[in-house]
Amino acid sequence: MAKQVSGKYWVTWADTHAKNSTSIDDLDADFKRKLKEFIQALEAGGATVKVEATKRSDKRAYLFHWCWKIALGKAKPSEATTKGGVDIQWDHGDAAKSKAGAQEMVSGFGLAVPPKSTVAPSLNSNHIAGKAVDMEITWAGTKKFKNKQGKEVEIPYMSNPNMNTKLHELGATYGVKKLKTDRPHWSHNGT
Repeated sequence: MAKQVSGKYWVTWADTHAKNSTSIDDLDADFKRKLKEFIQALEAGGATVKVEATKRSDKRAYLFHWCWKIALGKAKPSEATTKGGVDIQWDHGDAAKSKAGAQEMVSGFGLAVPPKSTVAPSLNSNHIAGKAVDMEITWAGTKKFKNKQGKEVEIPYMSNPNMNTKLHELGATYGVKKLKTDRPHWSHNGT
């Protein structure tokens, strides 16, 4: 069977064959407990939390990684590794077409690109192990939130969560750590 070139096809393929969960219940039991406590504290303090992704297929992670790198010119299509069960052709025989195919995938998957994310999605993401979450956390002004020890802390809202060290500190008390190079990403170890 011939390989299918990169592009929109692979977004549809991944939605059927390499799903991305948005359910907290699909996460590793220990991380799920910690995340639920963190989210409960955020919501009790007046924040809105929108979970965008939890557990991820390793095949989806592979597609995310290489389409991001190729679309952003950080890798040549010929540098992409292969993944069993994913018969994708990254090289279209033309650099501009290869890059355009990868960009269709970045757009179709809704991947964060600079300045929201400055690193390629990981091939070995904590999402695969169920120990990471992508989520948007919003509120207006400054709010009081309780950390794991029950102490109230005031945290101002910042539109760039990567810069909000007080929010990072709050999450860490629950065992939910911020990856500071990827806007929505939190995990058990900050990677």
